[in-house]
Amino acid sequence: MTRTDADRQYDYYPAFLDLVRKRVVVVGGGEIATGKVRGLLSCGVDPLVVIAPEVSPLIAEHAARRSVQWHARPYEYGDLAGADLAFAATDDRAANAIVACEARERGIPVLAVDDIPNCDFIAPAIVKRDHLTVAISTNGHSPALASHLRRTLEAVVSPEWGDLLVVAAEVRKRLGPDRARVSPAAWQAALDDEIKRLVWAGDLETATEYLFAQLAPVVVAR
Repeated sequence: MTRTDADRQYDYYPAFLDLVRKRVVVVGGGEIATGKVRGLLSCGVDPLVVIAPEVSPLIAEHAARRSVQWHARPYEYGDLAGADLAFAATDDRAANAIVACEARERGIPVLAVDDIPNCDFIAPAIVKRDHLTVAISTNGHSPALASHLRRTLEAVVSPEWGDLLVVAAEVRKRLGPDRARVSPAAWQAALDDEIKRLVWAGDLETATEYLFAQLAPVVVAR
């Protein structure tokens, strides 16, 4: 259903989609479409389909590697058959609306670039550090502000935060099924200044042992 101006009072529900082995179709091959493709490449999408007469060097490169299926022609009705997700990312708003119309007929979530009424979801500005992802949304009110804040956070969220995630994930794995017995408060207390000092110094092995030593007694005590 199309979102109206009156619906702007309602927030979008934040979510991260599992796109592994899902069919995702991107209509368009320019700068905006390239940004969507770039973000999808690490998500395990299979197949990642791009439909456009011409595409950027990045899309062409990935098409040559077979990580993208490029159909070198204009969009045609029926191109979204079997898709799990669709992006209407041409530079023609009317064409994007047509793509969105087919997607909605088929019950496929669609994002039509810069056209909120024809979007079932919106793409946030992203700060990514390995598997750590910070998503920023303005509910479609100002993508420029979201981008501005992303640049600010990129300076604050250093690459070491991704390393800290690696350490936390390893400890979570070591704890096994018993990790359910560790409360969120205990995790928060264990992610203290000392472990950050170790991670920021690049000593991930010691940081892992330190964090495990902090949490293992909590499991035993319970």
